[in-house]
Amino acid sequence: MARYITAKPARSIFGSFTWASMASAMPNAIGIALAFPGRQVIAVCGDGGLSMLLGDLLTIAERKLPIKLVVLNNSGLEFVHIEMEEAGIEPFGVGFENPDFAKLADAIGITGIRLEDPREVKDGVSRLLSTPGPALLDAVVDPHALSLSPHITFGMAEGFSLSLAKQALHGNLDDVIETVKGNVRIV
Repeated sequence: MARYITAKPARSIFGSFTWASMASAMPNAIGIALAFPGRQVIAVCGDGGLSMLLGDLLTIAERKLPIKLVVLNNSGLEFVHIEMEEAGIEPFGVGFENPDFAKLADAIGITGIRLEDPREVKDGVSRLLSTPGPALLDAVVDPHALSLSPHITFGMAEGFSLSLAKQALHGNLDDVIETVKGNVRIV
């Protein structure tokens, strides 16, 4: 998110800002909401990080903190996946099935909104931001979309290429092709 959102005089950004830190967005948002009552707090969370801290949703609901959570739901620990690829390792143990986070939020008293179609983004975000109190936007995203570190080295590219080759040789060519198709742009 740091690539696309900038701080301005009336907007502050807080985060770990280290590559692949996990599960910090929601607890940071809780702390900020408590420290600055009345300020709009929006947390962009990964599905893995949110899953690790589901109990914090109960805190948000109980205290009625006006936090807006945006969950990037790709059914996997994709930063961990990419770190494995950068190291030349064939990824393993990083995919999982998620619950419908919007329904989960609704069940505990937080407004839940689920997006499965990119054409719904504008309306979904408008609804999220206009909802009084806490709200959660469960955005189902492409699991093959690559997240890039702020600085890409030759070694990272080399490891990534080695990992893709190993995945193809071990029968996962379909995943490799989907990753390439979704991320390589021909100018």
